[in-house]
Amino acid sequence: MADPAQHPIGPGVPGRHPGRRRRIVLSETALTITLFLTVILGLIQNPRLLESEALVTGLLVHLVVLGACLATPWSAVPVRAALIIPLLDFVALGFIRSGAGESLSGVGLLAAFPVVWLAASRIPIAGAVGTAFVGSVSLVWVPLLLTEDNLSLRNFVQPFLLPIMLTGLAVFVAALTSDRRNQQEALWASQAALRASNEAGSKRERLLSTVLETVDVGVLAVDADGHDILMNARQRSVHAASAPPGNDDPNEAQLLVYGPDRETLLPPDERPVRRAVLGEGLTAEQVWLGGGRNQRSLSVSSRSMIDEDGAVAGTVISFMDVTDLALALQAKDDFLSNVSHEFRTPLTSILGYLELTLEGGGSLPPAVHGYLEVARRNALRLEQLVEDLLAINAGTFKVQRELCDVGRILSEAVSSVQVKAARAGVDVVNAAPPELMAVADPGRLAQAVDNLISNAVKYNRRGGTITLAAAVENGCLRLEVTDTGIGIDSADLSQVFDRFFRSPSVRTSTVPGVGLGLLITKTIVIEHDGTISVTSEPGVGSTFTIRFPQDSRAIAEILKDSKAAASL
Repeated sequence: MADPAQHPIGPGVPGRHPGRRRRIVLSETALTITLFLTVILGLIQNPRLLESEALVTGLLVHLVVLGACLATPWSAVPVRAALIIPLLDFVALGFIRSGAGESLSGVGLLAAFPVVWLAASRIPIAGAVGTAFVGSVSLVWVPLLLTEDNLSLRNFVQPFLLPIMLTGLAVFVAALTSDRRNQQEALWASQAALRASNEAGSKRERLLSTVLETVDVGVLAVDADGHDILMNARQRSVHAASAPPGNDDPNEAQLLVYGPDRETLLPPDERPVRRAVLGEGLTAEQVWLGGGRNQRSLSVSSRSMIDEDGAVAGTVISFMDVTDLALALQAKDDFLSNVSHEFRTPLTSILGYLELTLEGGGSLPPAVHGYLEVARRNALRLEQLVEDLLAINAGTFKVQRELCDVGRILSEAVSSVQVKAARAGVDVVNAAPPELMAVADPGRLAQAVDNLISNAVKYNRRGGTITLAAAVENGCLRLEVTDTGIGIDSADLSQVFDRFFRSPSVRTSTVPGVGLGLLITKTIVIEHDGTISVTSEPGVGSTFTIRFPQDSRAIAEILKDSKAAASL
């Protein structure tokens, strides 16, 4: 029999459980029905039972208790207050047993009702069992004290079996109820944790949904088979914009996805989503979606989702709209190409007149002739710079390797920059060997060195120095240009070779430049299959290092061919 007063609210706190009153009334009604059936059966056997005042008193006490159960507002009464009911039931059953004596069998067993009630309550097991034992013993002994004149130890020990049985029942019910209560509390705790987890999950889901719908980046999540799991509003609009005309629900293969040229449709297997689903990790993969004036450039990145077993459970793909940036870079390229083309005409004129002057300048003073020669050489380099810019833009930049004297190239570079360096108060030191043979494009190598020395002069300080060093070691030509200039911030080191890049500190200075010299230098190095690196410390200076791989067998072949050509 479950505790009719039991509910989740703690002891001493008014109950709020809506079924509490019903359980109390039903429990007491069960005892009432059983009690009155027992009395009726007893009256059939002994019609004079009701002549016992004690029996009638016991019945009246029980009816009062039942009425109290019906009338009490249990929702406003502390939980343990209901335990008065089984105690009063012990009193009522004691009167009835005292009044009926041996003529009404089974009355003592009715004490099982209040015993179970107490054992199933929320009071400690020892208290419940002790109360049940005292109540059941009193039920047996009190009638003895009231009715027996000649009391003996035998009178008390003989009926002791009933209290023992009821106490055992109390122990069993209390233990069973305790286990059930523990299980119920564990279930309540589990349910509370589950509710909290569900609420937290719902909150995270709402937060994730809000974030995904807020960010200005398209997000697509697919499962391991490539089926869509999630797509935010931004990506839905991108998907719709890349649909072919007349197709409102295209699949991935039907979308208008173009390569960098904006005209060639990518094959289905080369499209970013398909590649990402197949497990390829994408980083800033650029594609163009849609057609006409609404065409958009997207930077696509992807990451695989890994489950607990280490298997790929799906892929998350992001689509960032970089149309403005792509168009801006294209505008820069167009501007660079147009300006380079415009430079050609005046440079051709300058070179033509310089060559005419030098060819017919036999009467020119030697110093003037030297000045004109330097001007012609630099005009030729400027013309080469224009051609290089056009070649870089068109992707046709090439080098022609041959055996060349790197020492002589460095010496000429130092000679060309001496006037500019002297005006800036900078000392240029050539620590390279006078003769150093290596395989490289001599014109391109001279151009790269000129760019580095020119930068070292521009960003140096009066009284500073520039040191050139070169060597062929471990199958590699190494060139170093070290200055004692203003240095480069560590945050800018990774961008110094980017097109048009100039650090914020340089942009606010009076040092001229457009940010193309180091780009051309890096392009020259890459075409030689070499590397270029820079180390710098602000306020101390910078060191640019170029390394060209050298093949000893190729050098030997070139030397052999050169000797053969000279002998002819």
